[in-house]
Amino acid sequence: MKSDNSEKNIPRHVGIIMDGNRRWATKHLLPRVAGHGVGVKNIKPIVKAAIDYGVQSVTLYAFSSENKGRAKDEVDSLIDLIRKHLVPLSKEVLSLGARVRFFGDITYFPDDVQKIIDGIYREGEGLIKSVNIALNYSGRAEIVRAARLAAENGGIEESSFEKYLYTADTPELDMIIRTGGEKRLSNFLLYQAAYSELFFTDTLWPDFGKDELISLLDEYSHRTRRFGTS
Repeated sequence: MKSDNSEKNIPRHVGIIMDGNRRWATKHLLPRVAGHGVGVKNIKPIVKAAIDYGVQSVTLYAFSSENKGRAKDEVDSLIDLIRKHLVPLSKEVLSLGARVRFFGDITYFPDDVQKIIDGIYREGEGLIKSVNIALNYSGRAEIVRAARLAAENGGIEESSFEKYLYTADTPELDMIIRTGGEKRLSNFLLYQAAYSELFFTDTLWPDFGKDELISLLDEYSHRTRRFGTS
């Protein structure tokens, strides 16, 4: 049953660094790619729980630009997971009343994966809620890209700069959750994270469940955000 959150301070935009897939696989004596596969399956229930709670946008750190430096077989397996799961995931997200968007330089991926991404991007246009998937994403590269586009189109001011970020059509990033025990942003939404509330959990991403998510969202609702004013 959906809880009554009418009195809660609900984050509009939540970013999730889905860390711990490889360590989960090692813990269970499985190859690393098995951990990524289980991690992909965990996306739908977590996204559904967030949207049911009242979150408007969820951004998932799925494939960083640094991930390309991993062993070739692991990178190939990650790309194959993207290839196999993006369309089913997008349909599930649409059924929740949200659209799928992508942050990052998708030109890195094979042509067939780019075609899948382009097709998904056009679905659900006009929907306010979104699930944003960061693929070949770098926070630093996003800032450089936005600065270049702003300079090419009249100059760099904060307002003009922000409209060239991938997040231009999403609410302010209120909250970041990182699973897996590490306590760093790892080049994720660096500009947007300026006043985000940060939450770190030791739980590995494949084991991160709805109850823990709701607990963190409830904790956020009780925080007082001052944005440096007091």
